[in-house]
Amino acid sequence: MKRESCGLLIKQIHDAVGKHVNNMLREKDLTLAQVRVLMELGNSGGAAVPLKTLERRFHVAQPTVVGVVRRLEAKGLVEGFPDPEDSRVKLVRLTPEGDKFREDNMRAIEETEKRLLSNLTEAEQRELLRMLRTVYDNIK
Repeated sequence: MKRESCGLLIKQIHDAVGKHVNNMLREKDLTLAQVRVLMELGNSGGAAVPLKTLERRFHVAQPTVVGVVRRLEAKGLVEGFPDPEDSRVKLVRLTPEGDKFREDNMRAIEETEKRLLSNLTEAEQRELLRMLRTVYDNIK
């Protein structure tokens, strides 16, 4: 009997969750990458975050982050401005509209997470997260 591929299964889960979330976000004219930036900025406690930090956090190149931030600025969800101490550094923070949007959509994200784990007990969920962290640590 052939053993299932762990990597393939993780990829299929990633793709399925991404498709589900992107379908939800499409009606709000947003992408998953944009929402990830909003969530990251929300986790900063209101502080401005350098673009370089977002690049490292999401493991993407500068043009990718710049494009995501520009689209969020155009929607009025974030504002970008030069660092007062070093004008070469661009900082980004949520606008009040962006923070409200992030709060409203946290519920949708939590619902997706509940659906993903719905047939697992609390103990199984903790164990799954522990094992996934271990798998991730093994590969990074």
